[in-house]
Formats: sequence, C-alpha cells, structure tokens
Amino acid sequence: MDLEIFVTVAILFAACLTRSAFGFGEALVAMPLLSMVVGIKDAAAMVAMTSIFNAVAILLTTRWEKIEWSAAGYMLIGTFVGVPIGVYVLVSVPESAVKLVLAVLLISFAVYSLCRPRMPKLESNVPGIGFGLVAGVLGGAYNTIGPPMVIFGTLRQWSAQRFRITLQTVFLPTSLLVAGFHSANKLWTPLVVKSFLFAIPFLVLAAYIGREVNKRIEGARFSRYIFYLLLVIGGLLIATIVRDAVVNAS
Repeated sequence: MDLEIFVTVAILFAACLTRSAFGFGEALVAMPLLSMVVGIKDAAAMVAMTSIFNAVAILLTTRWEKIEWSAAGYMLIGTFVGVPIGVYVLVSVPESAVKLVLAVLLISFAVYSLCRPRMPKLESNVPGIGFGLVAGVLGGAYNTIGPPMVIFGTLRQWSAQRFRITLQTVFLPTSLLVAGFHSANKLWTPLVVKSFLFAIPFLVLAAYIGREVNKRIEGARFSRYIFYLLLVIGGLLIATIVRDAVVNAS
C-alpha cells in the first residue's frame, strides 16, 4: 500500500467513524481532507462509495420504527432533483472554486452548529423538499448532503435516535444516485476503486466502533469538538487554495 492510499484509507476510516457515531458528518470530515490529497473529483467519488456503505451498515444495525418516513419521502423528492445539478457543478466548475465553496460551507455549518440559534419548530414535513433540493445540489457537488438535513431535523425537533436513523433513509438512495452520476461521468478512476477496496475492512471496524461510541459518549460535548475540527479543516482548505493561487501566479 503506497502512502497516498494509506492516507486516503485513514481519512475514510475517520469519516466513517464520525458518521457511525452521529449519523452524519463523514463528508464534512473526508471531503476537505481528501481534496488536499487526491483532488476534489476523486474525493467526491470515494466519499459517495463510502456513504453507501455507511448508510447500509447503520440501517442494518438500527431499529426502523423511529424512521420518519414522510419526512424522508419529501426530502428525497428534493435530493433527486438537486443531485444532477450538483454533479454538473463538480465536473464543469474549476476545482479551486469548488474547494472554496466547500470551505465556506464547512465553516458556516460549524459556526451555525456551535451557536445553535433558537429557531421556531417546523410543524410540517413538506418543507423537506426545499431542504432536500439544497442537499441534493451539495451532495452532487461535494457529497455534503448532511448540513441541510441536520438543520431540517433540528427544526422538526427530532430525538437523537430518530434523527440518526431517518437521515440514513435519505442518504442511501441519494448516495446511490450520486455514485451513478459519478460513474457515468467517468469519476470512478483506478485510484478511487483501489482506495475504496483497501478501505472496506477499516470501514467495517469504524462502523462497529462508532456504534459503540454512540451508545456511550456524551454526545453534545463530543459533537462540539467535531465542529471545532471542521473550523480548522475549513481554514486549512482555504490556506491550500491561497497557496495554489500564489504558486500558479508566480
């Protein structure tokens, strides 16, 4: 295993652990780090494959009676419209611009999550279509389906268990659609496939550890550490963009 694949597998392991423990967050961790190692397009393809694995693992090991099927259905309507738009952005827009938007998204979501502004409760699942549309665009371009879903679930005031399992019913079909578009646009490069295959046993381990963490950890405190980490990662991503721009200009 060469160094590039080793680093890639380590990032995917950390991302899977985050997703398994909290129900979301793998792309928020993996996308900026992988984009600095293998580029934004390979990163997107890898994370889409990993997201499918993680969603299946969580759905198979969690009781389904807490799923909000109505909310999931409305969100999926939106994501299926948004994904093709996001994939078009990924393959058509310069990589530096895609990275910059990803960095801004990371920092904005981390600040939102840390501040937790008091917002009114949504009494209907219908607005899930709009949140799903935004999630689909972000998912197609960056695999970051989670932030709009997290905000929607927060506004609906779901319990932690309902929140975690419902998100997977949206993540799985959306990630399958994203992966299909990635394959059609020839983003499944040999590096992507090889890295994912090497990562599978580590993803299994991460899924198990994350499930145990979810049972034991004091979630609010640990999640704050995750959001602080996202601030740092977003800052590092912006620093790499500036560095690349200076190098290209000189």
